[in-house]
Amino acid sequence: MAYYAKISNDEFTVSERARLMEARDEKGAIEANNMASAEYEALKTAYYDSFNSATLQTLEGELSILLSPRTPDITEEEEEALNNSIAAKQAEIDAEKAAMVLRQETALANLNAKKAEGTEALTAEITALNTAIANALCRVTAMYSGVDEMKYTPGDASAQYGQIFDLEQSKEGVEDAAALQVIDDQIQALREEIDNIPPIGTDNTVYWEGYYGGCKRTSYNTRGGVHQLGGTPFRKNYAGVGYIYDPVRDAFYGQQPYASWILNEDTCYWAAPVAKPEGMDWYWKEDTTEWVDYIYINPDNNQPYPSWIWDTTNGEWNPPGGYPENYDDVTDYWDETTLTWKNHGDN
Repeated sequence: MAYYAKISNDEFTVSERARLMEARDEKGAIEANNMASAEYEALKTAYYDSFNSATLQTLEGELSILLSPRTPDITEEEEEALNNSIAAKQAEIDAEKAAMVLRQETALANLNAKKAEGTEALTAEITALNTAIANALCRVTAMYSGVDEMKYTPGDASAQYGQIFDLEQSKEGVEDAAALQVIDDQIQALREEIDNIPPIGTDNTVYWEGYYGGCKRTSYNTRGGVHQLGGTPFRKNYAGVGYIYDPVRDAFYGQQPYASWILNEDTCYWAAPVAKPEGMDWYWKEDTTEWVDYIYINPDNNQPYPSWIWDTTNGEWNPPGGYPENYDDVTDYWDETTLTWKNHGDN
């Protein structure tokens, strides 16, 4: 059984996708304006005309005459001369067709160049945006178990089957039982050899990733770039919902816990910029980027009001001055303008 992680880079490419749509629209508007010009119409006419050739029509007419039925009394010398004329005329036709292809390619290039005139910067930007989107980080949104990525087929036993065929043929006309037994033993040995030929494995990862749609295979036994059962590690870590897939590293890893922490390229684990001291319980303090020996809970991003203060011990946002006596979360509410508690009943 294999495991697949469904991924999406939508949350990481909002601005790039928005700009890509704008750039495509801007490029399309310029192209439409170019295609409406008289110069473009002239180039389009030249392109259509490049498929016609008065010279080719003349040459093909002359060839048709040369290929007319021959008279019965034609001499060998006349027939040879006629064949030479036909070959020469065909060579002229081939040369004209080759020249026409070149004219067509040139005319099409001129037509496309006029259409793209003034879009060079936008084309480069669109290419860069597509590359950025393709290489952007992805979020794992779901996990699936599915078909094993490896497909196995029997190993090549053609040589053994050939030998068996020859041995079967050699039994014809042999009447001695002992001699027949020797041949049968040889055939049996070859069959056992066939049974021991290892199967050929084909990795169908790409096929199944496409089959499950927007997925990447992940290894259940891979942790920190090491396969726990001694196998080949795959994509650094087993994925999970909420994990990151990095297409540049082709690796899965967890969400960065703190802005200062650095991704270890070998394990794809996040590591503090300062090594954790040995012994006792240590807590990471992000604002000073250090380990401390007292309970310290870093603030989250859910501060309810700008004035509220984070309690690093309990991991809570608290109002300045605390909560009122007999606080009621239904009737009491915080007024950030006056930095005081108020009651709905006072209104």
